[in-house]
This record gives sequence, C-alpha cells and structure tokens, in this order.
Amino acid sequence: MSEFLVKHRGEDHDIGRFLHFHPGGSNTLHSFQNCDVTKQFEKIHHSPAAYELLKDYRIKNDSEKIQEFDLENLVNWEKPMLWQVGTLRSDYNKWVLAPVDRKLRLFQNNFLESLTVTPWFLVPSVWIPVSVYLIYCGYKRLILIPPLDTFTSSSMVGLLSFIVILGYFIWPLLEYSIHRWIFHLDPPADSPLLITLHFMIHGLHHKVPFDRQRLLFPPAATAIIVSTLHALLRLFLPICITLPLLAGGILGYVSYDLIHFYLHYGSPTEGSYFYHMKRYHNQHHFTHHQSGFGISSPLWDYIFSTSIKLKKIKYHLKW
Repeated sequence: MSEFLVKHRGEDHDIGRFLHFHPGGSNTLHSFQNCDVTKQFEKIHHSPAAYELLKDYRIKNDSEKIQEFDLENLVNWEKPMLWQVGTLRSDYNKWVLAPVDRKLRLFQNNFLESLTVTPWFLVPSVWIPVSVYLIYCGYKRLILIPPLDTFTSSSMVGLLSFIVILGYFIWPLLEYSIHRWIFHLDPPADSPLLITLHFMIHGLHHKVPFDRQRLLFPPAATAIIVSTLHALLRLFLPICITLPLLAGGILGYVSYDLIHFYLHYGSPTEGSYFYHMKRYHNQHHFTHHQSGFGISSPLWDYIFSTSIKLKKIKYHLKW
C-alpha cells in the first residue's frame, strides 16, 4: 500500500494499509490526505473501536514517550496469543472488540499454528467433495428403502435434490444461531478457560479482522461441528435423510464462508446485494457488535429483531 498520511490530535498516521478496509469506502478518505482529521472523527461520531485502530497506524517517534493508555500493552504481541487472553479477565471484552491491523499467532508450535490459518480456496476444496460424497451415499441408501425403490431415476433425483436444498436453506438459521448465541456469548471474567475458548473460535476474528488467513473457519474445526451435527441428526432422522440434509447444510456453510471472505476483501458494486451486506457486516465489526449476526443473509436478524439499520448516504462507496 502506498503512503497515505493524516494527522489526528497532533500526531501523524499512515493509513495506507487501511484504505481498502475503511467501512465508509476508500473514496471518502481521498480528500483528507495530508490533512488533520481530528474534527472529522468527532463529526462522524466514530466508534471507540475506530479510535483504538487508528493507534496502529500512528507513526511512532522513538524519542517521544506517548502517555496515552494503549489496550495492546495488556498483551505481548511477540508471543503466542492463546495463552495470554485468559489473563485479561474483565478487560477481555473491551480488548477483543478493539480491532488491530496486525498478524496474530495463536500457537508457538508451527504445526498447530498451520491448522488455524485458512486460505479461502481450502474451504471449497475440502467441503464440496465431502458434500458430493454424502449426497452419493444418501442416494445409495434411499434406493434401498421400500417403496422408494420403485421410484424412477428422475423422481429419486428430485427427492434427493429437495432434501439437499432443504439443508442448504436451513443453514442461514444455523449460521445466525451459532454466530449470536455461541460466538458472541460473553465469557465470564473469572473463567480463563472460557475466555480462551471464545477467543479461539471467534474472538480472534474480531481482533484481527483484516487477516485474510483468519477469515474462514479451519477445516479441522469445521469437521468437529459437522460430526456433532451428524450425531444430532441421527437421533431424529434415518441415515438416508441425514446424509443429503447434512450435505446441503455443508454447501450452505461453504457459501457463507466464501461470502464472508468477499465481504472483507471484495469490492462489490453499488446497489448490489453484496454492497449492502458489506456495509452491514462492517457495522457489526466496528459499531454494532451485538447486532447484525447474519452474514450470508440478514433474514434472521429481521425475524429476531437484531438487524442493523444502515444510514442513507448520498454517495456510493468504493473499496
């Protein structure tokens, strides 16, 4: 990223790396290059998270001691983070919702660390073949069940497709539920274990939302969720229904994860569905942390009254 200097409260900042991620679009910042943005910050009513993030772009002067309290001094960024977050206790929630533009390491061990980073193409590469295999296994079991064994091939394919599509459209509710009631469940301050668990499954994404290697759920962790869902479905449904239903849910998950990546790194055009969802998800990250839990769709946010009302703007945003 090229240099983009602004001044805030008398200090110089280089926000060149942040232009692409600015919730208000990079085009709204161009006129402020080499300018003082202190009054603009107050005028727009930037969130506390924005003020904390700005510190990451401050051009530090080694000869000058900065007196302002910095949340990031609560941890050591030179060491693996997973074993530190539990010690934050009552400071954890404030710290984890203050995003930074840094690389975060969870484990000292390189193999364990490799399991926690996920390039975007890995998710479809792993889970689409799994879904196809589950659909095939479901088909092989369906054709053995009387009176389904009398169905024509086209009828059987139609039934199988219906089950898969049903699983696909059940996913957004599951996505909303997991995001709201598990990922955003505030861990108690007196439980380092639950704080560490929360950070590992979702808190780290809110802490480093610009790290493209941590935007998607790692396949190893997803496998645990898929196995759990399979076991739960088997309590109520026969295997011939469970497999294609689970396959549809997995395809829904793949869509969700790729959409999530695009909302962070993509540049959707004005008026498109993803343009709206990018603005929506940015608000979840920077301002409305307890709203806007839908990522692939805002439907369940409207149903459960957790939707975010986006401000009307006179200009289009470019990222």
